Amino acid sequence: MPNFERSSLNQKLTIISLLSTATALAFVFAAFAATSVANHRKDEAMQLATFAQVIGATSSDHLLLRDRKRAVAALSTLAAKRDISAAVLYDRHGQPFAHYPADGEWEAQALDRVDAEGLAGANREGQRLLSRTMRLYQPVRDGELQVGVVMIETDLVNTWIDILAGLAVMGLAMLASLLVSVAMAGRFKRSIAEPVTKLIQAAQKVSSSQNYSLRIAHQRTDELGILIDSFNTMMAQIEDRGAALLHHRDELERQVGVRTEQLEKAKNAAEAASRAKSAFLATMSHEIRTPMNGVLGMTEMLLATELTESQRNYTTLVKRSGEHLLVIINDILDFSKIEAGKLTIEYINFNLWDLLDDIHNVYTPQAASKGIGFDFDIANDIPVAICGDPNRLRQIMANLLGNAIKFTDQGRILARVRVAGEDTQSVMLRFEVHDTGIGISREARARLFEAFSQADDSTTRRYGGTGLGLAISKQLVELMGGAIGVDNAPQRGSIFWFTVSFDKRRVDPDAPGHRQHTLEGLRVLVVDEEEEVREDLTQQLRAWRAQADGAASTAAAYECILSAARAGRPYDAALLDMELTHTSGLALAASIKADAAARATHLVLLSLETQAADPVQRRAAGVAYQLIKPARAADLYACLAACAARLHAPPVPMPATAAPVAASATPRPAPAAPAPRARIRRVLLAEDNPVNVEVAKAMLESLGIEATCARNGQEALNAVRASAFDAVLMDCQMPVMDGFAATAAIRRHERESGRARTLPVIAITANALQGDREACLAAGMDDYLSKPFTQQQLSAVIGRWVGVGMAATSHHDDAPLRAPPRLPPESIEVIQREAVNRTALENIRALSRDGGDALVQKVVAAYMGDTPRHLATLREAIDGDDPGSVRRVAHSLKSASANVGAMHLASLCKELEQLGRAESVDGAARILTDMEREFQSVRQSLHAMLEKET
Repeated sequence: MPNFERSSLNQKLTIISLLSTATALAFVFAAFAATSVANHRKDEAMQLATFAQVIGATSSDHLLLRDRKRAVAALSTLAAKRDISAAVLYDRHGQPFAHYPADGEWEAQALDRVDAEGLAGANREGQRLLSRTMRLYQPVRDGELQVGVVMIETDLVNTWIDILAGLAVMGLAMLASLLVSVAMAGRFKRSIAEPVTKLIQAAQKVSSSQNYSLRIAHQRTDELGILIDSFNTMMAQIEDRGAALLHHRDELERQVGVRTEQLEKAKNAAEAASRAKSAFLATMSHEIRTPMNGVLGMTEMLLATELTESQRNYTTLVKRSGEHLLVIINDILDFSKIEAGKLTIEYINFNLWDLLDDIHNVYTPQAASKGIGFDFDIANDIPVAICGDPNRLRQIMANLLGNAIKFTDQGRILARVRVAGEDTQSVMLRFEVHDTGIGISREARARLFEAFSQADDSTTRRYGGTGLGLAISKQLVELMGGAIGVDNAPQRGSIFWFTVSFDKRRVDPDAPGHRQHTLEGLRVLVVDEEEEVREDLTQQLRAWRAQADGAASTAAAYECILSAARAGRPYDAALLDMELTHTSGLALAASIKADAAARATHLVLLSLETQAADPVQRRAAGVAYQLIKPARAADLYACLAACAARLHAPPVPMPATAAPVAASATPRPAPAAPAPRARIRRVLLAEDNPVNVEVAKAMLESLGIEATCARNGQEALNAVRASAFDAVLMDCQMPVMDGFAATAAIRRHERESGRARTLPVIAITANALQGDREACLAAGMDDYLSKPFTQQQLSAVIGRWVGVGMAATSHHDDAPLRAPPRLPPESIEVIQREAVNRTALENIRALSRDGGDALVQKVVAAYMGDTPRHLATLREAIDGDDPGSVRRVAHSLKSASANVGAMHLASLCKELEQLGRAESVDGAARILTDMEREFQSVRQSLHAMLEKET
């Protein structure tokens, strides 16, 4: 009963008393009703049985004599009983013989059976409980012979009326009894409910006021009195315990304060000791390295002099000990930097293959001196040019390879490099060093990368070392965003591995060594008379997915090249050994280039350093590249990749005034069939400032890129939906829809269209604050370019996502564009007072090859016409206390002013923009006044410059 659970105690007591009394009275009423019905029906049944016996005794002779008239007369005596509604006298065959009333419409039915069983069933049917009438069938006998059956039916309406009248009287009496009981219960329930209510109110008051001194007074001796006494006792105990807890809390707070002060002092002392230790280690390491460098240098010079055998041995021992000591000092210095938090990671572009090849060359002699093998297994799909810290990568590899060589006495060492994961922004590389050394137990792995720890303490005495190398390597790998670990080799030794992520977006696409073309499908002929060398080069080229063939002689090589050229499938490149029987690789190259059909093949000459040809000889023979044997895999790959790039690149027309640039190899003659033209790249420029639009559009066109302009984010979104672009330059601050919302809509359009995220969106913004780049990338943009930017910066950023040519580095009249000279400090103040920096205009002029002055005039005219409108808008925004509009307009004017060289005006715009960012316009009117005054100076300077030039 949900309502009963939510009701009050008074209501519960009332309900309980009412339900109990009502239930008892209901049972009494039910018993009385059943008894009344049973008794009345019993009386009626007895009365009918009496009448039936009388009628049967007087009618037996009539039935025997078949005297119907007397039989009817006998039944008519029932008229004295008004409740008798009908009576029938049946013969012994069950047929009606006479009935009462004689003149009524009632018609008796024949009996199916007149035996005892049949009469019993008829009596049960005629005496149903809730029937309006009652029938009684009784046999009529003459002695022992049954001569018929008499049926008497009585009407029970009056009987039911008497029963209902009695029940009504009984119900009224019971209702009166119920009311009396409820009234009496109301008097007694207060004695139970009131103490309980007082307990509830007291508990609520204690809970709200936290006053545990509250007590309840009473004079009861029953269970409720005991309950109140228990409550008072509990409150007294809580009050005493609260006082004790308060005392303990005060004492505990005092102790915590004392301990906190002691811990703070201990912490400060420990930090000071740590700083002192780190500073001491760094200072001592530097102080020791200085004389150690002198010792090693002088030892190196001493070994170059004439010494006796003993002196040379002693000096060699000194040099080795000094080198070992220098390694320990370097480890201590790096570890102290790590502890002091001063160790940093650089991010520069470098050639990974060159780095790995240098490491291979350094450690190969060390492994050979111990009689163990040392191999490098570099995957073919790793990038050549990446961005990271080459020095730290070299240090990690040096630690792992040094340990592998130190702890390996027999077998081999394998260094493996694989691509663990790659996307459009970064590549994850996995480096592994496999050795067959002493191995590492499972227990020792947990402490292996801790400082001053080794797998076994005995190894320190046997192999030496401080145990800092792996600890430093772990710190370096984690600083570079990777992980490091060690596993047991399948049979013997250990496998040290680490993963490092390198950035691909910062790599200059036009930098030397950047692999833009794979060697897949490149046809190369290897010409070398030594079968082992020829097979090694062929296998290496095939591993790079090039189609490689070999030639064992000059005649075979010449025939292969000419046959392939005449068949329409010339070799793309040929590797020629310098040292050939009866001739040289240089002569073979000249013979190949002499045949017009074979001139398209790039020739790479492999020679010993003593047999290397000079540049004049190489150009005369048509050699594209020359490598010194043994050729490094990275250099060979770079040469062939350059060949592949030239074969796939479109012909670039040379300006009439420009002379061919001398290179290390003769330029390849043009092939017979012209190469297909490269597809023109299309870039969408979303920028609302007209000055920035003209400058950026000129930069893009000078890079050979078709630029389409959009004045706001909504136009940019519509353009992306309507046409295909290779990239989008998206200004972050634009009207109607800003760059962030437009980028989100573009990404949503890509998802709804079922396309992957393939369109690069590059943010261009005048904000250069910390976190702006992260905000742009988080909004769905792929890269970030801060305004004002140079053409080289624009080319580098777009080149990360779209294949473009080098940025223009020459003036329109082919004069080199030189950076402004560095000025002495005393001249800086003079330049800062100039309203316009001429260098910015020169940079704009350099963007156009055929009309630099016209471009400058167009940009300046746009700036002069647009700036007064911006200043007026700023004045309205300041007067209207609208910091959002102040920030947006100042941001746009800042980049435009910087593009035309109005640097002081741009700095004033930056101050005004920062006020808008702070949601304030206090002091903005003063800054705007300075901006208006500075704009007049800028206008005069620009007019003077343009008039002087015209």
